[in-house]
Amino acid sequence: MAQQNRSRRNRSLSRKQKQHKSPARIAVETRNRHQSDWSRLTTPRFLLFYLVLVTLIAYSNAWPNSLTFDDNIFAQSGRYQDLGLGDIARFFTEELWSASGIDAALYRPFLLVSIALDAQLFGDWIPGYHLVNILLHVFATLLVFSFLRHLLAPSGNPPAVSSLAAFLAASIFGVHPIHAEVVNSIFNRSEILVSIGVIGGLWWFLKIHERQAKKAWAGLGLIYLLVLLCRESGASLPALAVILIWMINSDPWQLRLRKCIPVLWLLISLGLYLVLRAYALGGGAETGGREGAWVAEQTSQSPGLEKLGLNLGSEKLVPAVGLWFESLKSLLWPYPLQIYYDAPETPFWLALGSQLGLIGLAIAGFVQKRNGLIIGLAFFYISILPSSRILSEAGIDKIPELADRLLYLPSVGLSIVLAFLLGWLLQKFKLRVVVTMVAIIPLIMTPITRARNAEWASDILLFESDYRKLKNKGEILITLVSAHVREGSMTRAVEICDTHPDAQKNQKILSTRCGIAYGHIGRYDDAEQAFFHAISKQQSAVDAHFQLAIMYVHLGRKANAENHFEQAVATEKQVFLKHYRKAMGLIQLHPDFRVKLLEARAELKQALELQPQHFESREELEKLDKKLAIPDNQRN
Repeated sequence: MAQQNRSRRNRSLSRKQKQHKSPARIAVETRNRHQSDWSRLTTPRFLLFYLVLVTLIAYSNAWPNSLTFDDNIFAQSGRYQDLGLGDIARFFTEELWSASGIDAALYRPFLLVSIALDAQLFGDWIPGYHLVNILLHVFATLLVFSFLRHLLAPSGNPPAVSSLAAFLAASIFGVHPIHAEVVNSIFNRSEILVSIGVIGGLWWFLKIHERQAKKAWAGLGLIYLLVLLCRESGASLPALAVILIWMINSDPWQLRLRKCIPVLWLLISLGLYLVLRAYALGGGAETGGREGAWVAEQTSQSPGLEKLGLNLGSEKLVPAVGLWFESLKSLLWPYPLQIYYDAPETPFWLALGSQLGLIGLAIAGFVQKRNGLIIGLAFFYISILPSSRILSEAGIDKIPELADRLLYLPSVGLSIVLAFLLGWLLQKFKLRVVVTMVAIIPLIMTPITRARNAEWASDILLFESDYRKLKNKGEILITLVSAHVREGSMTRAVEICDTHPDAQKNQKILSTRCGIAYGHIGRYDDAEQAFFHAISKQQSAVDAHFQLAIMYVHLGRKANAENHFEQAVATEKQVFLKHYRKAMGLIQLHPDFRVKLLEARAELKQALELQPQHFESREELEKLDKKLAIPDNQRN
């Protein structure tokens, strides 16, 4: 009984103590409890969850059941049908566009391998290909977060502050509208793969470099080779590693220099890549005039360093400065988004002066031991250098043009600057105020990103959007008319062609596409004139000869058709496409003559032996086998 009475008195005393707490003490306890709850919600595990969530919200409409732009060529599942290991190995010995008869001097075998894997997993289910892009982008965003946390660790901020600053900066990377092209385009997946390799590689490298330097450099060398095989923009990795070692280390400069010297081992990876690339590009041929060939028209091959992808020239520095300025503007103000951009109108003195001022500000911060701006700017300029055509892109003499896909990896530089800035703001101002202000940015960006995703749902939506902004740019006219021709909307294609007669005079591919559209609506004189104009612009206007021959077949002018089919075959540079065009001529000229159709079948098989990825040859062979009633056991 005595114990029960004491227990009652203690409980009563406890209640009285709680009732008589001062308001100040209650406020402190409440604040501590809220801070404890907030700390639990800002642990790395929760922040990673939030990061995945906001990124998926921004790109949840980026997996349509359709192929757009270059994906129409590269992501056709039939292109990879029945390919064996030997055929996959050909990816490492051929130019990227070789299966389409185009020589654009690009070497990205791992991109083709990744799309071939998609074809094995998803077949004709196109949303699966897009879903892989979205998941890769989410993974890249998580790596950016981890990378930023590691960079912020030596800044003196509490771990929770560094984590929150890294999260806010990475969330902007995750939803940034400038990334819509890379995420929506299966073909441009190579930029995500490169960024995963570079950011993930640098994060891993910096974590173990001090303890296991040999292992760090050896691993980075392997990552470097894999990154280069994804895309040329990965060439910046060694320079990024050196600049990060130098900037985040407080050792004397002699010791920092000694730590950077092993970067020379990465020259082995670079040398192996250049040898593979030179071998693959050594057998390149001229374009075949197919869709997408306007890209290759701007390139030319020449011997020496250019064959390795090096084309040195100080005259390229001035246009590169303009590209860097426009890129910085687009990262800060990503609107309106386009496939093609007009040449920059900013005066050179303004572009150069503003960047020099920014660099001067970064140097001043570096002197005061605030490294965020200089690290971010260094990352931006080094990672965009391969796209600036100063040291790479063999034989390209035209002014480098801005493209959203070029800014995926360089935008990490912006994330670095933001992360350091936010770490400072979180120390100076109330946490909730800073978080609320910064959270507004993803809220504004997400609708812009989703709107751009919606435009990427089809060629026509995408190119009509660009056309409204750039009515007279040759590239957008070619892609828009080609899209309408491919989709069968000939009336709209003709309307665009009639609106831009001068553009037809300057663009043979546009003239050819307009000729196809004119022919389909019965304007045969206009079609013939367009085809002949394309032929006069270039002796090897293969596609113009070919499409004109098809129109002549339709008009019953068999002799004229046969003549132009022969000219198409004669002027074709790619051997496998010679066989394909010869087969198509036989099919068009002799649709019911079995002997000629069997000859066409032999030509298609020869084309596929030379280039197993050529989807059109395989598709036409399947149709022909059905028409000729070839038994299944005799088709291979």
